[in-house]
Amino acid sequence: MSVTKKEIAEYLGVSRSAVSLVLNNAPGSTISEKTRQRILQAARELGYHGADVTPKLCFILYGRAPDDPRYMYDLATIEQAASRHHFSLLFMNVQADAEGLEKMRKAVLSKEAEGYFVTGDLDDKAIDLITEAKVPYLFYGGIPREGTNSIVMDHEKGAYEAVKYLLSFGHKRIAFFSGNLNIPIHQKNLNGYYRALEEAGIPLDKSLVQASSGEDGYELCARMNVLDIGYTAVFSVNTVIQFGALQWLKEHGVQVPGEVSLVGYGFSELAKLSKPPLTTFYVAPASRELAVNRMIEMIRRKDLEPQVTYLTEMECFPGETVAANTANTKL
Repeated sequence: MSVTKKEIAEYLGVSRSAVSLVLNNAPGSTISEKTRQRILQAARELGYHGADVTPKLCFILYGRAPDDPRYMYDLATIEQAASRHHFSLLFMNVQADAEGLEKMRKAVLSKEAEGYFVTGDLDDKAIDLITEAKVPYLFYGGIPREGTNSIVMDHEKGAYEAVKYLLSFGHKRIAFFSGNLNIPIHQKNLNGYYRALEEAGIPLDKSLVQASSGEDGYELCARMNVLDIGYTAVFSVNTVIQFGALQWLKEHGVQVPGEVSLVGYGFSELAKLSKPPLTTFYVAPASRELAVNRMIEMIRRKDLEPQVTYLTEMECFPGETVAANTANTKL
């Protein structure tokens, strides 16, 4: 027979109303976090079945489409890691406008989740809202934000290793395909690209550096063709751009990887679903799980100082879009 709220209250020596407020997840509750955790723990241990008392984390995707493939892999990785710690994961998509910010504010203040991973195209309004809410949080991905709890990928290293990989196959005319170069992440990617070429003794050709504000690899390939810029390989700052480039090359009879090789940075389902599968470098899943470990540590210890954690261990999804360079210049 399931335990009752009254029995939980008597077991803990707290009021029945306090137990009801916590287990019903009442908005605006003034129950202290310490008492709330005691009640949830007791409900789990005693076998209370009147509500889902599994502790929750929340993954908030801000300013991006809810099905953006660049974030779905992160969501799945964090969900798997959270499950191993006996947490469930909520997903929330929030647009970068007044309505979206209000939606996020209400979600955070409801305390339905124990902690919040916040990612996407973060701006100052979103960052301020989260930091001022006084809840466990992690800004996930993006750039370092000193004085906050952040998990940051080493974007420069990812680009560096990807370009070195192309160099190892004999490619020297390597194009750099990016989104808006005013975005700090893409600047880090560009630094890694420069560093790999410099170490290989290859002079920089700025015509090979191409950006699209719409992150459209199809457009970038078309532009290279119109401008008659020759290349044998492309490094793309994400798999969305890489996939678009592949489509243009295939439509115009260019063999990938026979004539042009493609390497991306980051991982999404596009890498697996593409034909041929995309070769890409990305932060290792084991490193990404550090985000969940850090979050749980913050939940359990309220006195932790803000910390920026860098994820530097890279892996390569081999795909089938890289081969040895067999000519000096293609296209």
